[in-house]
Amino acid sequence: MQIEIQAPWLQVRTVMTAGIVFLFTQVGAGMAAYAQSAMYHDELTALSLGSFTTAEQSARDGRYGVAEAEIVRIWPDNEDGVWLYQEQAFMGDSPDDVDLAMKDRPYFARVTHSVEVEPGVVRRSVHKLKDPVAAAGGWKKETPLSGLSPDDLEESECSIMVMRIAENYWRSESEKCPNAHRGAAYALSLGITTSEGYANWDRGFTAEGEHVWGPATGGYIFKRKDDTHDD
Repeated sequence: MQIEIQAPWLQVRTVMTAGIVFLFTQVGAGMAAYAQSAMYHDELTALSLGSFTTAEQSARDGRYGVAEAEIVRIWPDNEDGVWLYQEQAFMGDSPDDVDLAMKDRPYFARVTHSVEVEPGVVRRSVHKLKDPVAAAGGWKKETPLSGLSPDDLEESECSIMVMRIAENYWRSESEKCPNAHRGAAYALSLGITTSEGYANWDRGFTAEGEHVWGPATGGYIFKRKDDTHDD
């Protein structure tokens, strides 16, 4: 007759080994998910940076003028997300009427702060500058807005959710953002970002939902200038 003896210490060691294997499996899976999440946010950041123009759209459709946008990363050492600075200038009613001097008179200057809230979903808060003149033309510098910090920004009144729908394709939608332009009570923004550029559709509405400013039939299409993105 053969007698098997199961030693208590062996049972304990087996349980401990299984627990350690499970722990490292979970940690490894978590690290992989975190790395993938960071890659998604990096993808959106890379797609967002550069120089953009609506000249091509304006040439096709006279309802849209020529606007140019410059978007650069700022404060890269900050570990609380990704900070971007954006300036936009209206250059003329058509490609034939472009006034290059308008580049130094932007109608839009904002800082956005992006945080990935889950893999492929980024929340962007939009901030005005307390002193826009201090940042004007900052996109031209080697270290944009290095003399400023988040303390130089107004509190965000609006956030935008940006969602990854495919590789190098992101869709964005804002909440109702306070806005008083032309009698509006709030503004809505829809957008699409790809490696070729981005489309942005901003519109203002009264409290009753009446559309009072912004294109009625679709947004502006900002195409990336050829020398501002490496695939």
